[in-house]
Amino acid sequence: MNEIEAYFDEKAPEWDTHCDCPGIKHMAVAHIAGVTEGARVLDVGCGTGVMEPALCACGAKSIVALDLSEKMIEIASSKYPSMPVTFEQACVIEYATRDGIDPFDVVVIYNAYPHILDKEALVSAVSRLLAPRGRFLVAHGASKEMINAHHADVPENVTSGLKSAEEESAIWRDSFEIDVLVDTPHFYCFGGSKREA
Repeated sequence: MNEIEAYFDEKAPEWDTHCDCPGIKHMAVAHIAGVTEGARVLDVGCGTGVMEPALCACGAKSIVALDLSEKMIEIASSKYPSMPVTFEQACVIEYATRDGIDPFDVVVIYNAYPHILDKEALVSAVSRLLAPRGRFLVAHGASKEMINAHHADVPENVTSGLKSAEEESAIWRDSFEIDVLVDTPHFYCFGGSKREA
């Protein structure tokens, strides 16, 4: 068990008491990400499954939801037994190396980006997992300043500081056409579509 998994396993039992219930912000993330009827979606760092109702409401045909924390996955799995979602304890970087994975139309990374420390490997993984012209979105339901302040007491081996959306998106630009940049006092996101080979 690595430090990130252990940290979130410890937080999992109380996670839902401190996080937003699924609502309009999550619907906005799903729409901005590009989830449409029949989409195959990958939810990276799904936690206890806060994005799943919105992804389904936008028409996702199937969802694979990954999280490093076994406890988060256990809670998420118990909440949505009838949704077309497969919850799996896995690191997206490792997951992308597996054989036989059908490509995804959309990859969503909501409130999880600072905890994926190897950003270059993440970009490569997301590119491998997406279908041609597939879309990704990194999003937070708060500003970078609020996120960074929230993570001020989190160990450095569990999180990384969040830079501006423009700066963070720079390493994605070789593989993706970035067409969404939002960096406000209440919401943060960047995303785009996979470049054609």
